[in-house]
Amino acid sequence: MEPNHSTTAHTYNGMNDMSTPQPLTDLRKRVPEAKKLIADLLTGLLGPVELDYDFYREWNGCWKVRVTVQGKTTGTLDFTLLSTPSGGMLAIPRPLPERWRTQTGITANDGTVWTLDDAGNLIPFPHP
Repeated sequence: MEPNHSTTAHTYNGMNDMSTPQPLTDLRKRVPEAKKLIADLLTGLLGPVELDYDFYREWNGCWKVRVTVQGKTTGTLDFTLLSTPSGGMLAIPRPLPERWRTQTGITANDGTVWTLDDAGNLIPFPHP
């Protein structure tokens, strides 16, 4: 009997794996990239801030970052790190503030913009 060589695309939140960012599981050599991405995002939204980073892995191997913000605005934000289909990096704040989700989206360092739909699925941000 001939082996079955057919492949089935796995889905992630109803979309093809290759069309949405996937959890970043290998952070080697990418820590400076993650720090710059988060610093650029927060500086653009909040103005000049001082940031402290705490990188850690979730149970599923995905990297997250807890960021402590100091400056005019203070607080703590958690980010999930994802790899975009083109190999860029996306840092999604968790929870994602509603204004960012509906009005601006989150820009990855490859220029793509992402958001969460009402069901919590990661989707490309619908530009007007």
